[in-house]
Amino acid sequence: MKYFLSVLLCSFTLLACTTVQAASTPVRAAVTASPAQQAAMQIELDRLTSQFSDGIAETYRENPARIVYGNLFGDHQHDAIVLFNLEGYGGGNHHAEFIAFFTEQEQFEVAGKGTKPYLLTAVTKLGERGWRSFDFNSVSIHLGSVTLKGKEMTSGDAMCCPSLTIARSFSVDEFDHIIESKDGKMKRRITRP
Repeated sequence: MKYFLSVLLCSFTLLACTTVQAASTPVRAAVTASPAQQAAMQIELDRLTSQFSDGIAETYRENPARIVYGNLFGDHQHDAIVLFNLEGYGGGNHHAEFIAFFTEQEQFEVAGKGTKPYLLTAVTKLGERGWRSFDFNSVSIHLGSVTLKGKEMTSGDAMCCPSLTIARSFSVDEFDHIIESKDGKMKRRITRP
């Protein structure tokens, strides 16, 4: 009986300690931008889709564009990641996915001209038909990088349907190049000249 009570008391103590520890661990809340910031980023998204389209390609409805806010460059809480895609290049069924990094800017005027709330830092193609595709809903920002989950083509896959599950992280280096990493290994390294 003493043994049973000792085990029961230890179990309750462990449970109480775990509960207190879990409650004291800070939960990272999602960053929400103001309506003005959201409107500014929607304008930037519209510009990007217009510039990356051939005039025929439109937003790919199966994976809608996302704008996500967070601390990417160390000095602002509302830097932005824009994930977007286009389909129908040349009237066909080709689609491509892109990622763009924006830094939040302080607003001021010089000679009667004002700064925009956001400055495009870097943009690159993420995937396309026959290569890989990412789930924009899987996006997470952590320590200045963006992680996405997706699917990549393997030798037996049809052009439409990549099957290899992947996760990739993207960040911007000091030269404003987007660096992709897989399992903590850099895909491309940039060295100073």
